[in-house]
Amino acid sequence: MIKTKVSPDSVPEPTKQQLRIVALHQSIPFVGFGIMDNGILILSGEAIDMYLGVKLGISTMCAAALGNIISDLAGVALGTMIEDAVVKWSKKIEQITNGRIRLPPMPKLTYDQRNLRSVRFSTQMGCAVGLTIGCILGMFPLLFFPDVHHKAAADNDDGGNNTSVHDIQSENERLKAEVTLLRGKFKTLAKEKQDAIWDKGY
Repeated sequence: MIKTKVSPDSVPEPTKQQLRIVALHQSIPFVGFGIMDNGILILSGEAIDMYLGVKLGISTMCAAALGNIISDLAGVALGTMIEDAVVKWSKKIEQITNGRIRLPPMPKLTYDQRNLRSVRFSTQMGCAVGLTIGCILGMFPLLFFPDVHHKAAADNDDGGNNTSVHDIQSENERLKAEVTLLRGKFKTLAKEKQDAIWDKGY
């Protein structure tokens, strides 16, 4: 049996509502993935930087890269669990709200419709939006970190300002001492001139 290739023009285009639902279904799992990915990245990167950074002599960026490897491995390993959790929680939310809040069912698209550019674009946009929201929410571990870096930077700034003020004060005192010494010399010269010591010398 020979399969005939279907022309894209003959494939019915999904409605805008169907494309929105496709994007929604793709975005929700990526919200969870983004939270987990960014959260593990921050926690592991901070732990590596604090405990292994000094011992191994690695930079902060290297610690962040190692943390990214750990978070990516965790994302690959736990990706299925995230999708199952999304389905489970969506059903629970629907039961709790008595159907007022529920995830609309996935549109029944044919194979040729799923290969349309509009459907693929909606899928990619849903993934991108969901991942962006998830990564922003995944920054929550930063709220629980001690503000060590900012305090150190503030201390350095204060120390730099104090040093600058101290240097300025020392320079002012040195200039005042020089001015006082020069005034004394000028007074001595004026007195010698007044006493005609220069004339006696010649």
